[in-house]
Amino acid sequence: MAFLSSTEEPAVNTRTSRNASAIHDFDFLAGTWNTRQRRLKARLQGCTDWETFTATSRVQRLPGGVANFDTLVAEAWRPGWVGMSFRVFNPVTDLWSIYWVTNDGGGIDAASGRLSAPVVGRFEGDEGLFEGDDLFEGRPIRVRFRWLRQGGADNARWEQAFSEDGGRSWEVNWVMEFERVADAVGVAAPCVGALDLDCQVVELRQYALHSGQRDTLIELFDREFVETQEAAGMAVMGQFRDLDAPDRFVWLRGFADMDSRARGLAAFYGGPVWQRHRDAANATMIDSDNVLLLKPAWSGAGVDMRGRTRAAGAVRMARPGLLDLSISYLREPASPALLQFCRDVMTPCLQRAGAEVSGWFVTEGAANNFPRLPIREGEHVLVGLAVFRDMAAYDAFVRHGAWAQAIQPELSQWLDRPAESYRLVATARSAIHAGPV
Repeated sequence: MAFLSSTEEPAVNTRTSRNASAIHDFDFLAGTWNTRQRRLKARLQGCTDWETFTATSRVQRLPGGVANFDTLVAEAWRPGWVGMSFRVFNPVTDLWSIYWVTNDGGGIDAASGRLSAPVVGRFEGDEGLFEGDDLFEGRPIRVRFRWLRQGGADNARWEQAFSEDGGRSWEVNWVMEFERVADAVGVAAPCVGALDLDCQVVELRQYALHSGQRDTLIELFDREFVETQEAAGMAVMGQFRDLDAPDRFVWLRGFADMDSRARGLAAFYGGPVWQRHRDAANATMIDSDNVLLLKPAWSGAGVDMRGRTRAAGAVRMARPGLLDLSISYLREPASPALLQFCRDVMTPCLQRAGAEVSGWFVTEGAANNFPRLPIREGEHVLVGLAVFRDMAAYDAFVRHGAWAQAIQPELSQWLDRPAESYRLVATARSAIHAGPV
């Protein structure tokens, strides 16, 4: 979609009489949609190479009927990116003005801070055309949005095209095919409760993936493997991207105890959902055996899952915050002195930096009672989870140096080898994230 730079309304032929029904032109779009996207990789260069991806759109009418807005989320294409359209109806001219902005500053003039100029137009029957002037790579162009209502209220198509010759010829460079999500008209995507399970056994799972396959796995995981695992009595606690390893997926799975672990894993991996999707999931992975079996370091040290929520429905916004995951490798099982140091010194150090210390875990020494899924054995660890509100807060904590100066030298007396630290960001459906649970 174009970011219009002109400060004047584009010239569009106006009607000589008002059309009372025009205010309802976009009523059909209200609700939640799945979209298939095609976008030219290069524009106005004769390019014929398209990138394809999926996205979700949520459209809401505002009171009074003269405006509506939508959000477009394409998590598999650009994690954390959100596009937003704002449409305003002029009852004098019967014309709609459409503004487009993104959460990374698109559609906002950098010099003035104002919204860029809209495309302007109307519907004639089931086709809507909206045009405006813009600059592309420093040269003036004409921009056109084309809406098509298709097959009643449940399908639609949007196209964006550029023209370098004043509208005599057009290059279509972005196409969206819309399909309504059933039973979602006018209803916001809800949040559902994460399983309120007292997780006394936790798996920390790190998957090494084939290049470029992380978003494929996350989309499949978040769609198919969350509620289905929890229906088997397990808690999907959190799913994360590793900022420093683009082909690593990290997640946490919790159980009430070891017996329920064996029962839950057997039920899920022997069930129809895993059987149906296991080939697609496994095709993304190089190695899924990097798994630590853990337990809370002391009573109350685990992640409290009570009241935590995750997004449901088709529109899923990226979760805020950064999870600092630390793994300390110990010469022997965690001693009372180490755990006291963890409670009295390590935790306050993180809290003073504004972090939410979500949990401390140590190695669960019980034998693996589901050998079909290997775990790492013969090592002792202390694992910490600390959630910062954003990257800036985490960077400030690192720059302050308190951890390096006061914690690491003292902690080293218990270590077998250097500790590891991971910077993780939650997927859209993670129950562990920054902000309210």
